[in-house]
Amino acid sequence: MAHNVAKILKIRPNDIIDHWGVAELIVAYGQYANEESYKNFLEIEEHNKHAKKKIPKPDPYAVRFIGYDDIDFEEGE
Repeated sequence: MAHNVAKILKIRPNDIIDHWGVAELIVAYGQYANEESYKNFLEIEEHNKHAKKKIPKPDPYAVRFIGYDDIDFEEGE
């Protein structure tokens, strides 16, 4: 994850590992992965509008962010 985020931000992965928290890294990685995934989703959707042979649409988001209220907790947690 640190490598992918560092490549996008044009910084060294060690700078991320040394100075970022885990939550910051996960959110940054998720955001960048979702941007790329959604871009690919839109390209396939556009292709499918005009193509005879359709490409199956992938999930538009690589990383799902859910709110605390959306979590189903088991009994006893």
